Amino acid sequence: MQPDATQIKVAVEAMRADANMWLDMADEIREAGRVADRLDLSALHFSYIADQFGMTELYRDVREKMVRLLSDGADCFESLTTALRTAADGYEADEQAGVHRFRNIY
Repeated sequence: MQPDATQIKVAVEAMRADANMWLDMADEIREAGRVADRLDLSALHFSYIADQFGMTELYRDVREKMVRLLSDGADCFESLTTALRTAADGYEADEQAGVHRFRNIY
């Protein structure tokens, strides 16, 4: 059974809504990364002993990894946004051209 024009329109709108949701999440994750990047603690913030045992360096390494992971996650979400929008645009263009109905495929 082929979808009708209304079903296709609803599906394309849903894809665009999902794309917007992923973009919003990318923005939130990217902002979390910016906040994490500002949370810089130095040896001053740790006790002398903790610093001597490497806590300052360990903290810096963990913070840098967290910032990198958050940035990578945001990049991934932005890629999902692009893929969904590209697919929605393609389906919409094909529907306007009648390609799927002509080929009897969905």
